[in-house]
Amino acid sequence: MALIELKDINKTYNNGQPLHVLKGIDLQIDKGEFVSIMGASGSGKSTLLNILGILDNYDTGTYTLNGTLIKDLSEKQAADYRNRMIGFIFQSFNLISFKTAVENVELPLYYQGVSRKKRHDMAMEYLDKLGLTQWASHFPNEMSGGQKQRVAIARALITHPQIILADEPTGALDSKTSVEVMDLLTRLNKEEGMTIIVVTHESGVANQADKIIHIKDGVIGKIEENEKHDAWGGSLIK
Repeated sequence: MALIELKDINKTYNNGQPLHVLKGIDLQIDKGEFVSIMGASGSGKSTLLNILGILDNYDTGTYTLNGTLIKDLSEKQAADYRNRMIGFIFQSFNLISFKTAVENVELPLYYQGVSRKKRHDMAMEYLDKLGLTQWASHFPNEMSGGQKQRVAIARALITHPQIILADEPTGALDSKTSVEVMDLLTRLNKEEGMTIIVVTHESGVANQADKIIHIKDGVIGKIEENEKHDAWGGSLIK
């Protein structure tokens, strides 16, 4: 059974002039796949990611996640699904500036009601896995872009999600750090069996996936199957 199944998804924004952003999207993603969604700015790829991440509603069609229809959920239900099923990685990192690295990583566990000591211990464990132990007490403005993105990845992983949704995860990084981040996502997919969906406009990033889904003007065009690439360089996970 598909982990994610979209059938005839439509989405229109009515900001004065109606804008039909997604036009009958059909998409199936299986558990353990590494998929990239490629498209130019304005193609609808971020809207699609927001629907997949239960951050935005769709107008018509059906979205089934792990056998459950995702439609018109209350904010509490949507937050519960997100917290249990999905880890998010953003281009701008979305770290809280007045919290340290370890406090940022702990945050999803706070919302799950995990005790202070347990969430601190788990956050330190994930920072250690990503080579960031010595940065645990540092604030985001004291870290490089690559370090901030790895903190964000640790935060995404700490709830053991089934799916990682990454929105332009290398967009704010230099090319060397971009390679490191994509290497890390590739290894999470291969070694942990995590389902990973990366939205990007960079072909070098997209080519690390098993499958490349091209979206243009709100419609899915071609879907390319990729040979599984070996990850670059050394592991960032100890």
